[in-house]
Order: sequence, then C-alpha cells, then structure tokens
Amino acid sequence: MASQTLVDRPSDVLQSFLVHQESSIFNAVVSERGQVRPCVVPEVTFNDHLIVLPIAGQLNTNFCPDGFTTKRHTCRAGDIGIYPAGTSTQCTIETHNDYRYNCLQLKADAVNKAVSEVVDISSFELDPQFGLADPLVKQILCQIGSVTANSASLDRLYVDSLANTLFVHLLQNYATRKQAIRQYEEGLSQYQLNRSIDYIQTHLEQEIKLADIADLLGMSQYYFARLFRQSMGIAPYQYVIQQRVERAKRLLRQPEKIAIAAIALECGFSNQSSLCKHFRNATGTTPNAYRRGQ
Repeated sequence: MASQTLVDRPSDVLQSFLVHQESSIFNAVVSERGQVRPCVVPEVTFNDHLIVLPIAGQLNTNFCPDGFTTKRHTCRAGDIGIYPAGTSTQCTIETHNDYRYNCLQLKADAVNKAVSEVVDISSFELDPQFGLADPLVKQILCQIGSVTANSASLDRLYVDSLANTLFVHLLQNYATRKQAIRQYEEGLSQYQLNRSIDYIQTHLEQEIKLADIADLLGMSQYYFARLFRQSMGIAPYQYVIQQRVERAKRLLRQPEKIAIAAIALECGFSNQSSLCKHFRNATGTTPNAYRRGQ
C-alpha cells in the first residue's frame, strides 16, 4: 500500500465529512475532538504519532505497518487506536449516526526531546495498536481533551506533565523494543533544586514550560518532573500554583488596594477568574474575602 497524502491529524483528511471539530494546540501535543458523517477516507500517512478514541460509532482501519502488508482492524466506541508516525492508513467510518472521536497528535520532535534521556531515540518505534483497553491512556487523553486552547498557562503546564507521563507509558508498554527506564530515588541535587526554584520565582508572572526548566538543568522533562516531585513532594505545576497564590496573598495584604485583576496578571494567572479558582482551592476563600480578613 503506497502512501498517498501526508497529514498531521484526522481533521486534515476529514474536512469534507466533518460535522463539528475543535482542536487545542499545546507544546508537545495537539488535542482534537470531532464529529464525522459516515464516509470512506482516502489513504494517508500521519507525520506524527496519533492516539484515537472513538466516542460513538465504529471505525474500520486498513493499516499498512510495513509498506506491503495490509491489516484490517475495527475500533468501536471506547476502543483506543495507536497509529505510529510514518505508516499508511486508510479508514472507513461506519455508523447509523455520526462518528465522534477524541484524539491526540503526539509531536514526534517533542516526544524525542521529552524522553531523550530515558530511551535511545534512534531505536524507539511504536507498535500499532487497535481495540486497546488502557485506562491510563484513556484518562490522559480525556484530561488533555478537557483543556482548551485558550486555557491559562497553568493548565498548559499541567498538559505538559500529562504528556510526559503518556510518552513514557507508551515507551514502557507499546514500543517495538522494550527498554529499561532508569529510576532515580534521591530527587534533584540541592544545586539543581535551587536553580529550578529560582527560575520559577523569576518567571512567575510568565508562562512557565517544563521544557525550559529541564533544558536549564540539562535533563529530560520526564526526569525533571519526576525528580522535582521527589524533592518537593508535589509536581512542578502544583508548585507553580502554590507560589502564585502565595504572591497573591502578599499583594492582597499590602495597604494600597491593588485591583484583583491586576494582581492576577502580576502573579502569572491569565485572568481574575483563574486567580479566584486557584486561590479558593488553596485557601478555601476568595481573594476579596482574604483581603477583608486582613
């Protein structure tokens, strides 16, 4: 089966059949949700790894893993399909009603960068999977799908963390060659921990990315997030939330009454609503009530 068209994600080839589609682009993944009429989809090759979860309807896939042999698979609602990058795929959507799906496009360069310390990238290759029942993959796919493209940077940092967990899970369970992943139990060195905390404090009002801190320390995102949690007892994105709330508390205590919307931006929240949500989760009260209680 020869490749016909290079595409990134389903909507690139389903345009003529889409009833509804929305996507959110993050640092390492693209989340897409769509609703499609029954159709026969032309043969395509995906540039990046793709994970597809049918929500309603049935997807029949003709998959060519080696460029010569065609295999046919059926994925029903709730079944997960993993389509490795660079292999030819032709699908038929068969359903009495519209087919609905949730999918993740895993950017190949982001996967490589995130796990470069964990695995030999030159030998990393995913096995195609169809009709897969994997609760962790399904949970991560749905959690990332619930975060919109316009979400706060905190949510995007959370997506980075989920994406790294997903990448390593795929490595451990669905790679063509299983490789042992090194485990570290002692956390970051004091020097590494101080550098990462200093970076977070210095950039607290900006968007903070796992990749930037990991690059600063010269390690993969996966290991940085893992070692940071071992050192601090919480994940990097949780620490960022904690520190932004603490800065908000300090600003709310000041004699001059700074507008809460301005405090939100100064603390790195995207807007006042985001500040209020995380402030209430952390303190059990609102910024206004906290200010009045001083």
